[in-house]
Amino acid sequence: MVRRNISLGIGLLILLAFPPVKQVIESYMVGQMIVQIPLLVLAGFFFGKAMKMKIPTEGKGFNGNGIPGILLAVFTILFWILPRSVDASINDEILAIAKYSTLPLLAGLPISLSWYRLNPIGKNFVWANLISMLFVMGWLYSKSPVRLCNNYLLDQQLLLGKTMFFITGIIIISGIFRSFIFDHRTNYR
Repeated sequence: MVRRNISLGIGLLILLAFPPVKQVIESYMVGQMIVQIPLLVLAGFFFGKAMKMKIPTEGKGFNGNGIPGILLAVFTILFWILPRSVDASINDEILAIAKYSTLPLLAGLPISLSWYRLNPIGKNFVWANLISMLFVMGWLYSKSPVRLCNNYLLDQQLLLGKTMFFITGIIIISGIFRSFIFDHRTNYR
């Protein structure tokens, strides 16, 4: 199981760094924001799952309640979805390397090690912030009259905004569905 998670993480990183794949994904704004960034975070998530199995992470240490790790992940992701960071990661190889290393190590890994430690209120708070962040960024990308990223045309920016609205709707609908269909089975005593 440990080897499988490490293999999945490394394989995902290699696939995303493979020049033809990287070029195709980064040629579209939706590809970079909706495909590449989440997959880089997922690669780090696999590394974290492997770490949890190999190294005991229980106890009340620095990340005992999961909040510091989740905050690190949120701030890392927030940085990489800003239009300036998106442009910089395409134009500068150093920042591209930083994106390929910080998203797995500072976002995916902490999420994997911290999510199960959060209490239900903390998890719902993260989901609510994700929903509002996606909605606000979708609104920003779809309603801005000028290009926010120099490497992408206005129609790609508009498509990204609509895609973010769509993903926001899917998350809301799945949350409502889960609350009314699955959570009622829990026996509260």
